[in-house]
Amino acid sequence: MSKAVCIYPEDITTAFLRPLCNHICSTFNAVEVGYDTSIDDDPLEIIHNAVRNAKTVFFLGHGMSTCLYASVLDNVELFNKDNYSLLEGKRLFLLACNSDQFIKNYDFENSIGFGFLPTSLDDVRQKRLFHNILVETLEKKDIEFFNEALVNAIANTLSDNTISDPHLFVERLRFAISEEIVQCLLKKETSNYRTIADELYYVFKDMIVC
Repeated sequence: MSKAVCIYPEDITTAFLRPLCNHICSTFNAVEVGYDTSIDDDPLEIIHNAVRNAKTVFFLGHGMSTCLYASVLDNVELFNKDNYSLLEGKRLFLLACNSDQFIKNYDFENSIGFGFLPTSLDDVRQKRLFHNILVETLEKKDIEFFNEALVNAIANTLSDNTISDPHLFVERLRFAISEEIVQCLLKKETSNYRTIADELYYVFKDMIVC
């Protein structure tokens, strides 16, 4: 039985999460599984089987209040109302947009989820306003800065101790994101650095731990 699984449906929209996936696999001895359609076996079933045998599930990808995606590009749902029971009783770390609502919707316990994560230009163009912050004017360099800061903060927070103690995770993530915000404001590497700092703040504020 694998104690930890890292589900990472890698594509052009999630490529920036590769360092975080590597960190999770090395730190927790997690087995990485992705959505591989080049093989003969059912790629969804491969992921589902890995989850059945896991105690801790990390998910790095896309989501909404009702589902997590195997492929957002092809609109393939991995977990939804028909099979969410596969995740019940697991320790969950879900780095995906609206995974906070996903956790609430299916009443999961022992879980960490997040709200809106502006990790692509499509995200911010569609969202436009977030917490009364104008985000639709963000450019590619802004998004890249945010993504790098997000990965750094979470990688510097995740450990055996913090994944076992959600309250400790909250404290450590608050500190790690604060460091990234300070660097953002000091370096001013993007024209929208103030907006990026605000977005990083709300990563923490919108997070759910239960």
